[in-house]
Amino acid sequence: MSRARGRPAHERTTARVPDFAAQLPDSAAVLARADGENFPVAARVLPRGPRTHLMALYGYFRLVDYAGDDAPGNREVLLDHLETDLGHAYRGTPRLPLLKALAPTIRACGLPQEVLVRLIDANRRDQHVHRYRTFTELVDYCALSANPVGESVLHVFGCARPDLVALSDRICTALQILEHCQDVLEDHRAGRVYLPEADLRHYGCAPEELESGPVPAHWRALLRFQVVRAHRMLESGAPLVGKLPMPARLAVAGYVAGGRATVHAFTAARFDPISGDVTPARARTAAESVRLLLSGGTW
Repeated sequence: MSRARGRPAHERTTARVPDFAAQLPDSAAVLARADGENFPVAARVLPRGPRTHLMALYGYFRLVDYAGDDAPGNREVLLDHLETDLGHAYRGTPRLPLLKALAPTIRACGLPQEVLVRLIDANRRDQHVHRYRTFTELVDYCALSANPVGESVLHVFGCARPDLVALSDRICTALQILEHCQDVLEDHRAGRVYLPEADLRHYGCAPEELESGPVPAHWRALLRFQVVRAHRMLESGAPLVGKLPMPARLAVAGYVAGGRATVHAFTAARFDPISGDVTPARARTAAESVRLLLSGGTW
């Protein structure tokens, strides 16, 4: 996908640094969102070195999401500025505090710049594309919005071989789809639908139906289909756990376990993410982590 209508970063609109930074939350506000989220919770069990790198990445991920989803004003221009400052981080001269925190991780872990840029591209796409016709199109979007997260984690642990990245991509895409199922009403209210239009038509579902109380039976059938498909994809990537050394195995087991716990929560709520609780329970996540570590990612 082209970035910012094909303009290279050095040709994009620039603004004074204070104006740019004023549109973004401070580092403390971004990192405060870490409590309870799967990525930083899994990082807490790791040694200090990789934990520091993963939290630096988390700050970057959340900052990009804010710029694309919540920031006031022209978000495309803001995303351009973020990509420019990411380039500064690769040259050792970032301006934003969260990118200053990321710069040592970039150097220490050899993170490819194009991997991190893909997340910015995903948020650029969000400014124009609000629906996906097919599952294939949705998976293509997840290649920008989710898969770079897992690939970045593998770089932190020096394990970013192509075969391992391929397994990680399955896990990350599955986790993203599960999140779309959790947030289906919130996304609809924001003017976005991250469920394939072909599936909506097949099950006779209209997003407006979600506004009127419990999820109707045909919507629960649709969401069950989405969750089961994502679960199969998650399990096809889960053998990655057994292929990694410690402590990378601990981190990835935590992410897969969070996905399994989310599937369990959906099942318990009868695939109703509006009137039921589809938040993954910590106890269930912990139990699934142990199972993954003992089984090497297989059932």
